[in-house]
This record gives sequence, C-alpha cells and structure tokens, in this order.
Amino acid sequence: MLRRVFITGSNSGIGFELAKQYIRRGDDVALFDKQFSDITKQTLCSLAHSNQYIEFFATHICDIEGLQIQVNNAIAAIGKPELAIYCDRSDEITNCDHALALRNIATVISPELAMNSHLALMVPVTNKAQVSPEPSVLILAKELRQTFKPNKIKLSLMCFNKAHNASENAADTAKQIVKSLDKQKRMVILGLQSKLTYVMSHYLPNWVMDSVMDRLIKQQLIRTTR
Repeated sequence: MLRRVFITGSNSGIGFELAKQYIRRGDDVALFDKQFSDITKQTLCSLAHSNQYIEFFATHICDIEGLQIQVNNAIAAIGKPELAIYCDRSDEITNCDHALALRNIATVISPELAMNSHLALMVPVTNKAQVSPEPSVLILAKELRQTFKPNKIKLSLMCFNKAHNASENAADTAKQIVKSLDKQKRMVILGLQSKLTYVMSHYLPNWVMDSVMDRLIKQQLIRTTR
C-alpha cells in the first residue's frame, strides 16, 4: 500500500538505510538532513519507480523555523505524512541538541499527522545498563500520546546507542526498525544484547544483574585487546 513517509537524518547512517527500505517498498518519501551528497541522491533515486516521489529537503533539525518551512514544502510536494521518523546521527548531535530536536520535530510534525498515522522517534541511550530513554524524553512521549490519543496516532520510541549507527550496522538496524514499526511497537529496543539487558533488569535481582553486566564488560574488553 502506497504511503507517504518523512525521514530526518537521511543523508547517511540509519536514516539513509531506512530511506532505502521504504523507497524499495514503493512509498513516497520526503527526506530531511542538513545537506545531501550527490551520491546519496543518486543512490536513493535509482531505487524508485517512475511514479514514486522522492524529495530532498536541506534543513537543520534544531532550527525550528527552517524545519517548519521545509516540512511545509514537503507536504506541498507529496502530501501529509502517514509515517514520520525522527532519525539523527548520534555522532553529529549533542545530548542537549537531541532534546531540542525531539521537541522541534514533535512541534512541527504533530499538527500534520492525520488519523491512524505514526510518529517514530529515535532516542539515544548513553548507558548500556539503562535501556530506557532519558526522563525528559519519556515526559515528551507521555505528552504526545495524550495529544495523539483522540486521533489514534501511534507513537514509537526507538532506543539506540552509537554502535547501532555505525556504517557496518546501519542496514541491519534499519531492517529491525522497519519490522518493529510495521508491528506498531511503542518501544523499540535495538540490538539483542540491549533487549536481554532490558528484560533481565525487570525480572532478575540486582546482584544477578551486576554479575551478568560484569561478565559482558570483561568479554568486551577481551575483544578490544585482541
């Protein structure tokens, strides 16, 4: 089924791989980033059918006025989004900027989401033992879910760390995200180890968790010193 998908941070990394996934599906896609390389444009456009819309919009996610202008341009080009994904590269944005960027994308995109549409937000997890997002993100998510409830708009949080955005992991991570969003999961925990940590932290005693985490850390140190 043809959809209209908006994706930020799509010049490289996970955002780029997500764009490839949705273009291959035949969706109309509006892509946002600070700038787009010719290689990115050529690669993504080569995946599209002749009747697909693939549009590029250069803007910084932390510039809310510029973001609003480009979102308006995207809506004029392909229509209002049925799925909007906030995805920015962790190596190019600070934790403080992440909070501002999340708030900006929610402010600009939320009024444009129709009934039964979907907003997905990638949020950083800096502590491997703490899989859930920062409190400010959870507060924003709660506010958005209350706003979205009357129109049955779905909201997903995708928790990630820097390893997931590495070039060698981005394609697999994007596939995992697409599958999770297809199932409309509210919380997407990226990576098997993160999932196991999340489950164990909820059901195992603290002393067991401490022992498991110590073993995982030792294993990682051995790998890095080989």
